[in-house]
Amino acid sequence: MRRIDFDGLATPYASSYEQDSDGWGALGLIFPPAAIPLLILLLIVAPIVLLTAESLFVPLLHWAQYHMVSQAADASYGDLPSYFFIKLGAFVILSFLGCFQLILRIKSIYFTTWSRLFPRPHSLHVDYQRDTNRAMVALIQWKLYQVAFIVLPPLLLTTFTAIVGLVELYIFNTFSDITFIAMSVQLTIELFLIMMLGLFTVFAYFNSAWTALTSLFGDVVAVTEPDLANSIILQRCGRIAFSTPWVYVLFPCYLILVILVIGEISWLIEAVDIHEFISLQANIGGIFLLEILTLAAYLGFNFFKFYTYHVGLTNYYRKLPPQLKECFSPPP
Repeated sequence: MRRIDFDGLATPYASSYEQDSDGWGALGLIFPPAAIPLLILLLIVAPIVLLTAESLFVPLLHWAQYHMVSQAADASYGDLPSYFFIKLGAFVILSFLGCFQLILRIKSIYFTTWSRLFPRPHSLHVDYQRDTNRAMVALIQWKLYQVAFIVLPPLLLTTFTAIVGLVELYIFNTFSDITFIAMSVQLTIELFLIMMLGLFTVFAYFNSAWTALTSLFGDVVAVTEPDLANSIILQRCGRIAFSTPWVYVLFPCYLILVILVIGEISWLIEAVDIHEFISLQANIGGIFLLEILTLAAYLGFNFFKFYTYHVGLTNYYRKLPPQLKECFSPPP
């Protein structure tokens, strides 16, 4: 009998489970052979990308300030040559191809490697897939979907609220002297409208933060089950987000890791110049040591996330009511 796909908790594609962890000792799990050159490349590329971004975006911010905020700004930021924007566009494209995909490639290699340690989470669930190439494609698609799902709603609401506020300001300045509508009524309507839009915008930001937290397992799902659609991955994350007590440790660790990474990036941008780094005049040893510690914390967190996902998925299957379990048939 064909197994039913119920909310993405099982798929019709499955491979037989074989525990082939022979030859995968602790060193192989920490440093998979395919990931070693990528890790070295990441340690070299990451500070160059961050420092180059700082050297490009600071003049861009001053240029925007001159044209949009204060015409009395320093004249040196009054104009930017056309080739600057060409460099900026090339940097954005190359940094995406170089850094973003490099990190995702490393993650897909580690997740497919770690999946060898974990058995089938439940008899009704498929084995974890181990195709790194398919996992990489699924992971990129999921990340783009996740970012769009988290960023677009508050961004659109913020833009709409700002436009409405500007329109209200224009209407107030234009018709304030016209007596066809009472000033108090006009102010009441405008304030009510902008307050409601502001509340919706604040709610959108909180909802996006909550979605970012509860969709934390999405990259694990995308790598271990690359056939799933992104919408089903998001549903899966929501269903198992709190199915194990380990998440109450995982989520604070995630927030701490994000704060530490932001602090490290801020320190690097303020303390080191791109020309000093390229000419080896900066504290290269200290920078690389800090990068290694950050990378170790990142990999340790991702292993903990994989383990928490596995336990949470197992618990979710065990807690399914019997009538729902009848919707499944064991995969081959």
